[in-house]
Amino acid sequence: MDVPVEPVKRTVTPYFNSFKAKIPHIGGPRKWVFVVSGVLAAVAVFIGVSLFIKGRNTGEMVRPIPYNEELTGDIPERVISPITGEYYQGQEAKDWWIRRPLAVMVNNHTDARPQSGLVDADIVYEIVAEGGITRFLAFYLSETPVKIGPVRSTREYYLVLVKELGDAMIMHIGWSPQALEAIETWPVRSLGRGAASFWRENPRDVAIEHTAYVNGEDLYARGLELGWEGKAPLEMWKFKDTDKYLDAPFSRNITIDFWYAGDYSSIWKYDPDKGSYLRFMGYDADANPIPHEDQETGEQIEVKNLIVQFADETTIEGDDKNRLDYQLLGSGKGFVFLDGRVVEVTWSKAERDTRTRFYDINGAEMEFSRGKFWVSIVPSRNVEQVVFD
Repeated sequence: MDVPVEPVKRTVTPYFNSFKAKIPHIGGPRKWVFVVSGVLAAVAVFIGVSLFIKGRNTGEMVRPIPYNEELTGDIPERVISPITGEYYQGQEAKDWWIRRPLAVMVNNHTDARPQSGLVDADIVYEIVAEGGITRFLAFYLSETPVKIGPVRSTREYYLVLVKELGDAMIMHIGWSPQALEAIETWPVRSLGRGAASFWRENPRDVAIEHTAYVNGEDLYARGLELGWEGKAPLEMWKFKDTDKYLDAPFSRNITIDFWYAGDYSSIWKYDPDKGSYLRFMGYDADANPIPHEDQETGEQIEVKNLIVQFADETTIEGDDKNRLDYQLLGSGKGFVFLDGRVVEVTWSKAERDTRTRFYDINGAEMEFSRGKFWVSIVPSRNVEQVVFD
């Protein structure tokens, strides 16, 4: 597991003052020898502290990242969400239409449930982080909760999705070595490396790694401080306004066992009255699926589109924690569940910054229902562990 890294403040000046106070009062040439020696020592300390801080969470060492598109003029009368395909009146979208998406790594350990803010995400990706335990990468644009979490560390394959979704900003606490290299070399707009604020609360009396929360608006404000105003192009998926897939088989109940059945099984049930899929997570003592509800509102998570994407899972060679990697570039198979039906699909992603595309068996690009998404990325060896009827 990755150890969360707390933000660090630079405090070089107090050290220099205390060092200066210890210089003896000596006159003549010897005085200048001591003064020069003291200055050189202070400079060395400053460099050493700066290099140390660079490896921690701090915005002062985050390099500027170009690739901003400034939007000018009045907001249009009607705005379409580039993620959900939903239409908004201009004034409804005034707070977000010129923003890039915000991504947050959200913990899914049993001690982290119920989570806060997942219910408001436009799209959530669920992937195994380790040991069959999944972790969520939630993207926000049309809604920005004031409480999201608990927040955990990121991995490199999650960052592939961050680059795909409009070069989003991502909040995380901690990172794998591979993720850190990606953040610094691709680069990635990492709020975790940019000293974004978070707080801890622990009413459930759990381990500290399950206690960190963030305010979405504060994260956006920190992004502006880092110079990340504007937005990058975000490739939209296609959306339909008719019952396009009437020939597809009905599928009202879906169970996804990423590694095995149990606490991390993802269960979905279609509600025809809402036209949405309701999410359940794990099972209670009587083997009944547990509704996946928001900590703050008690609202059950629901989406219009559920995507299952099969990807090759491997263990990173030489990694001291046996961390995983998922091959998200290339192509593979999957399923799309929408309108109570299931469509067998293939997926394709040519480059890191391009959007993953989904195609039906005839090679036509999928047209999704307008609304929220959930994407479950499942190891390709476990195709038979996705069951639906």
